[in-house]
Amino acid sequence: MKLTKIPARLLLAALVVLIQGTALAQGPVNPYFMNGSASQDNCSCYTLTQDQFNQHGSVWNVNKIDLTQPIDFKFSVYLGARDADGADGIAFVLQPISTQIGTAGGGIGFQGVQPSIGIVLDTWQNTDLNDPIYDHISITANGDLNHATANNLNGPVQILEGRDNAEDGQWHLLYVKWDPATKILSAAMDDKPRVAITKDLVTDIFAGDPMVFWGFTASTGGARNQQRFCTALNPGFKSMDNQETCFGKPVQFRDSSNSFSKIVSWYWDLGDGTTSTLQDPPPHTYAAPGYYDVKMVIQGNNGCTSDTSILKVTIGTYPFAKIGYAPQPYCEGDALSLIDSSGVQYGTVNNWTWTTSAGTFNTQNPTLANGLSNTTETVSLLVRTKEGCISSPVNRTFSVLPRPRVDFSANNACVGDAVNITAFDQNPAAPIGQWVWDLGDGRKDSSGASISTRYGTGNDYDIILKATGVNGCAAKLVVHPVSIWQTNAYAGRDTIIATGQPLQLQGSGGVLYQWSPSTFLSDPTLADPIALPDQDMRYVLTAYTPAGCPSMDTILVKVFKGPAIYVPTAFTPNGDGRNDILHVIPIGVQLEFFRIYDRWGKLVFNTKDPKKGWDGYANGKMLPGNYAWTVQGRDFNGNIITKTGLLTLIR
Repeated sequence: MKLTKIPARLLLAALVVLIQGTALAQGPVNPYFMNGSASQDNCSCYTLTQDQFNQHGSVWNVNKIDLTQPIDFKFSVYLGARDADGADGIAFVLQPISTQIGTAGGGIGFQGVQPSIGIVLDTWQNTDLNDPIYDHISITANGDLNHATANNLNGPVQILEGRDNAEDGQWHLLYVKWDPATKILSAAMDDKPRVAITKDLVTDIFAGDPMVFWGFTASTGGARNQQRFCTALNPGFKSMDNQETCFGKPVQFRDSSNSFSKIVSWYWDLGDGTTSTLQDPPPHTYAAPGYYDVKMVIQGNNGCTSDTSILKVTIGTYPFAKIGYAPQPYCEGDALSLIDSSGVQYGTVNNWTWTTSAGTFNTQNPTLANGLSNTTETVSLLVRTKEGCISSPVNRTFSVLPRPRVDFSANNACVGDAVNITAFDQNPAAPIGQWVWDLGDGRKDSSGASISTRYGTGNDYDIILKATGVNGCAAKLVVHPVSIWQTNAYAGRDTIIATGQPLQLQGSGGVLYQWSPSTFLSDPTLADPIALPDQDMRYVLTAYTPAGCPSMDTILVKVFKGPAIYVPTAFTPNGDGRNDILHVIPIGVQLEFFRIYDRWGKLVFNTKDPKKGWDGYANGKMLPGNYAWTVQGRDFNGNIITKTGLLTLIR
């Protein structure tokens, strides 16, 4: 049929006339007989039970069908919105008896109907009928709902694949097929196969009679649900796969409707005043780009008319490619973010092709991590819309500025000595405009390419150079360590030794050492030489590094005759800071104990550390009077020395 254009306001009127005329020509709109609680909702939809207790309803097509011919029925079913307390379910039934059949109770409206075949959508668990806990579908013969008998031909399985609950308040598609050639009866829910049997229904179930009524039955009892079905009349259409809708290109629409039975008419409105009554309109070229609502209505052979299916179609314009602004300067090796600023009047840009010296990229705003390689770089962008419109390519030239390259040298030094730092500009094409030094100790210096500095503390410091060219490009940071040496000579604490007692000195604070004078020393260049003086000596230790950096310290070694242990005969613990503590003095002796007893022989003080002395207190109390003491030690030759005596505590 030829496409025509009519005014939009006449469109609905024409459609009403078309539908009414078809319905009158075909006779009664409703070829169904209703029983019990069943009621008609609209031309193609019926309620079997309301959301009430103890209801039963059935709807039968008054025209028998011939089982020697194929069946391909499509229905929408609604099993209610109650889950835990919802029941009982609905059944699609074939039977040759009557259009007035329908039973109450848990038999889903057809229990005991014989002969019959039913596809049962059961939403209640009857344990006496061996029902599973989930909402289930099965194929049952002769109105027998017990899954443990021979009349249970297939199932039960979940009504909805992968879901236990079908009472979800949603419509679902039930497909029923019968192939007389293969003797296969099957059912699918929402395009998912659920149950199927291979059986000669005419011979085995209906005793050779191929003519049967078909319909739906349902019931409620002590639990309830609203339960409905519609003879499917679902308009649908699509443009062809990979269809491009760029302006100037013809668009092909294809019918994808599904219906309970044969669709007898189609009505298309292509959104620009063009209409068609063909199942698939011929390819259509729109006169102007823009957004169009394409509509389609279908009519079934029962006289029912579908809702309107609407598809929004974009007839696209050609996009324009545009490369957005990128900050300058752009320096050699910088990561470059390419910015898409493209647009289109009608349509959606969804494809980008960037061409650079670094390769081709297809994301909207790609980032070139390693930058561009040429000193002058041309970037190209081409864009495409999802409608299939392609832009002309656009180009943008980027100036890639040379990046400075620098290095520097710095000498190691002693604390307080000069550290001379000199930088080198290694890329004459990018002269340096600014030098910034980080000296590693918190100080910064931007006075020039060569600086001199001093450090007050010995350590290893990382000196960092940041250089920026006169073109604004920054050089890569350069880091070099510098060692600042420092010595802290320590000769040890002044000490006392006995005549003939060897003393090992313990020098530290440097790398190299020199003791002076070298008299009585085993090796004056060691940190820890052995000293064997026979008189008091003052030694000077010089500690230094291989680069110098000397420091000095002294130690006094007093030599007494010994080995011996000296204990004062009195002390005055009166808090005046003079002679307040009684100390034992071991000369060339390792102290083993120093003990003090009162006149009754009670121990009041005990130590083996010569650095610890008695302050005249015991148990927190100041003691007066005379005391006895005993001391024992071992000399450097291993001999034991023991002494005793008396002392007076003077307040």
